[in-house]
Amino acid sequence: MKKIYEKTRQFLKNNYKIIILYIVLITMFTYPLDYEIYTPGGLIKLSDRLDVEGYEEKGNINLTYVGGKKGIIPLLLLSYIIPNWDIVSIDEMRIGEEEYNDIVKRGQIDLASVNQNSLIIAFQEAGYEYKINSEKIAVYYVFDEAATDLKVGDIITHINGFKVSSLDELKEKIIEYEVGEKVYFTVLRDEKETESYGVIYESEGEKIVGLYLHSILDVSTNPKVTFDYRNNENGASGGLMSTLQIYNTLIEEDITKGDVISGTGTIELDGTVGEISGVKYKLIGAVKSGADVFIAPKNNYEEALKVKEENGYDIEIIEATTFKDVIEKLKNR
Repeated sequence: MKKIYEKTRQFLKNNYKIIILYIVLITMFTYPLDYEIYTPGGLIKLSDRLDVEGYEEKGNINLTYVGGKKGIIPLLLLSYIIPNWDIVSIDEMRIGEEEYNDIVKRGQIDLASVNQNSLIIAFQEAGYEYKINSEKIAVYYVFDEAATDLKVGDIITHINGFKVSSLDELKEKIIEYEVGEKVYFTVLRDEKETESYGVIYESEGEKIVGLYLHSILDVSTNPKVTFDYRNNENGASGGLMSTLQIYNTLIEEDITKGDVISGTGTIELDGTVGEISGVKYKLIGAVKSGADVFIAPKNNYEEALKVKEENGYDIEIIEATTFKDVIEKLKNR
């Protein structure tokens, strides 16, 4: 044992500089700091992400995305050299002191919600029937002052044994309890049923549990639409383009007119197109991928035009305010 100790000590003494260097290099190339690097993305053909049962896909409609790289030290240093590689603090995506996993969960809620919005808007505009079967109540954010063990991503199904089928029903039940009272929730967490609690408190004259909740509709359609997004794909920014893809598949004409259509934007139930972040990286990626048209929400339109002009891009940019507006502009091109 003594011989092993002496050999080990001698080895460390003779090689400690190399060992320290090795540890530093491993840390630099594997341990991410609390940053991400945004880079130009590309196109995702929507026919690869959703399928309308029994209908042939038409046109070439694409999602755009922001490229992202881990904030390891070598890549952070490269971002100071490579054009359009920008460092973004993860804190900018956080609300309060939440964990990064909460950001991911919230993005998954956004994607699930906007997909259902896409179905409703597309089927309405194409003149097809749809049915809203139910409403899921998802925990979108937990306020710091809340006394609860509920987590972002939980789907609330019951409160104190009473089934709740909508946000309005849940709010009505909470009003029935006293301030300071502990109530119990049945929730689906990672597809498993579990029990959680929350304490009622008053804020601005309203009884609450300290949760920001988000509604996710369950919509059935005929023909059936199947979404197939990857695990690392989330967020609401693909809502507009998904709606366009579904709509274009259902109608007789092809609103793409043979061009490569790209774009971004959220979609609300009233057809309003909402702004997004990262339009610069999405537009640059779309151009590099050969897009003919880029659709930008109204509040992102000027930024997109500026990027186009600064880089001399030959791409048509369409301003989007509502879904009807986008359809008309595509048809009249």
